[in-house]
Amino acid sequence: MAVIGINYSGCDHDYDDNDERIEISPSDPRYLKYESVYIHYRGGEKVFDSGNFIKDWFDAKGFYARGLMDMEPHLSGSSTCNHFLMDGANFDSAYLHIVDGKPVLRYCTYQDDSRDKMDILIENRDIYENGWEFFVEPGTQPTWEELKEQCK
Repeated sequence: MAVIGINYSGCDHDYDDNDERIEISPSDPRYLKYESVYIHYRGGEKVFDSGNFIKDWFDAKGFYARGLMDMEPHLSGSSTCNHFLMDGANFDSAYLHIVDGKPVLRYCTYQDDSRDKMDILIENRDIYENGWEFFVEPGTQPTWEELKEQCK
């Protein structure tokens, strides 16, 4: 099994004595700072550190798909992946699907905030369970071809 993870430091918030969120300024040393994406695999580690998280994640997934998938048939996400996002990294998820033999990015829909969160999760289940997660700038929905171009 190969493992993908994210090296970063800090987070963009803190909590006061009442568990209320306090934003941290970018000049604070605790502020979230992305460093790199890595893949650990049997016999090694590969680090992607261009400084662009979206590109590094894309390149790491490509490295796995082109060179490791046969040797390591499962790619697991390190807890650092969830922690990076929960600590304030501002990216949206895009899920790679193959539709009619072609790669397509699909996005979860969250338009109606008045609905029960579980209903929304269930409605989007096919997208996130059957797709391969990539990341995009918040509020954007590039196509697979556009994402590939951005990550060159």
